[in-house]
Amino acid sequence: MIKIIKTEVVLDFNSGDEEDLKDTIEEIKAYTKEYETDQVSLLSLKEMSNDLSDKKRYEIILEVERDTENLGRFYESEEEKLFGFYEDDE
Repeated sequence: MIKIIKTEVVLDFNSGDEEDLKDTIEEIKAYTKEYETDQVSLLSLKEMSNDLSDKKRYEIILEVERDTENLGRFYESEEEKLFGFYEDDE
């Protein structure tokens, strides 16, 4: 069975360009995963009104698609989410 989970994240983005923002969103997507086979998609990226500072604030809505019959391994650390499992962890 496929389970769909929606997550909202508010991101205060202090500096950087569009490429930095894309990289940050990819990291957020990786951190959102709980299981090896989770598929995370960006549903919405909306810039929210901000004050006069250089900060930008974004509302990010992510969707996690999880196959509950084929979860894969559980991520036990943030490093596993970003870099994957070590070969000897299998």
